[in-house]
Amino acid sequence: MLALCWVQAQAGKGGFVIHKDMLYYIVQVDGQSVCQLCVPQGRRTQILRLAHESVFGGHLGECKTRERIKLSFYWPGLRKSVLMHVQSCCDCQLRSRPVTTD
Repeated sequence: MLALCWVQAQAGKGGFVIHKDMLYYIVQVDGQSVCQLCVPQGRRTQILRLAHESVFGGHLGECKTRERIKLSFYWPGLRKSVLMHVQSCCDCQLRSRPVTTD
């Protein structure tokens, strides 16, 4: 899935760069350039668990979990991955408020 990102980095496009054989995505956050490490498919679950379920994560919601990950990491479809992970978290589903509509 990162193959297209590598191609863009080699062409110097899309905000992707290669540094010491590692792929990074450069993005502007509050006027500052931030280098986010591009994460391969096999490591994403570990990052999602750390950001959401660890002592430091605290089972925060989708938005805060995504923002925490975006401080250091990037992958295509990050938003959807975080949403799916948070929605599939058993602890969060058991403790969530009941949603009522009129």
